[in-house]
Amino acid sequence: MTIKQKMKKNQIRKLYKILDLLPDKLILNLQYYATVGRKLNLSNPKRFTEKIHWYKLNYQTPLMTKCADKYRVRDYIEDKGYSDLLPELYCVCDSYNQIDFNGLPNSYAIKCNNGSGTNVFITNKYEADFNAVQGIVKSWSKVKTISVGREWAYKNITQKIIIEELLIPTDDFQKKNGINDYKILCFNGKPQYVWVDVGRFKNFRRSFYDLNWKKLDVISNRRNSNDEVRKPDGFEKMLEIATEFSQDFPFVRVDFYSVNQKIYIGELTFYPWSGCVQFEPDEFDYELGRLFELPPVIREKDIKFNEK
Repeated sequence: MTIKQKMKKNQIRKLYKILDLLPDKLILNLQYYATVGRKLNLSNPKRFTEKIHWYKLNYQTPLMTKCADKYRVRDYIEDKGYSDLLPELYCVCDSYNQIDFNGLPNSYAIKCNNGSGTNVFITNKYEADFNAVQGIVKSWSKVKTISVGREWAYKNITQKIIIEELLIPTDDFQKKNGINDYKILCFNGKPQYVWVDVGRFKNFRRSFYDLNWKKLDVISNRRNSNDEVRKPDGFEKMLEIATEFSQDFPFVRVDFYSVNQKIYIGELTFYPWSGCVQFEPDEFDYELGRLFELPPVIREKDIKFNEK
């Protein structure tokens, strides 16, 4: 690492320390205005993006923390009876130095349980650059998802490094571009829309569909795919599971993969885009907001928080 890079990292750390001292509402207002260019309405939110910020501040339950944890959510999924739809777990560690790489298979995924985009995919451990892997994984110790976005569900998560099965598709497109990610938006116990991320490794694009698999003319923060994405194998099962999970939350996004004619459950997310995204058309923000019926206020200070 160069001196310039070290100075930049130190500046970022200092900025995070300053941000940590600022009130949640102030940070969220600043973040929202900086990203979408308008004032955040928390007193009478109408937009989906506004209600996500309200959700961060006013709905705080231990179950949300459990399900935001990419390790402990496995317990939630297993308790629901879907352990067979999880990638195999090889090990969970507190730090990089605890990983027994000799005992791992040829391919696997390394993930941080409290981050977003904190993944390393090892397709062949005999060809991997483990010096680079070590640097990436150790940098996750500085992950603080709650700092800027104030995403409350991550606040009480004890950081872990999890290593699990790498899902390897057999079809040529997904082998080259990455597996498709099917994200089902659920409001008050009902799936309503699906967004599909295609080509995570190459030519990343995103499309939105209704539950009849009709493509919507909607764009978010990623380029829209010009191609029709085929409805995945097991889509009806995905909707069934998403419906079951969404009974527990006012809003949740349930993610799935469909690989080699089998579905896998990915993760549960409560704050897509951290509530900061500009839709085209803008009306889609209001449409999602209309579906999101805000629950009674539950804050951490009002509950006994026993989840560790």
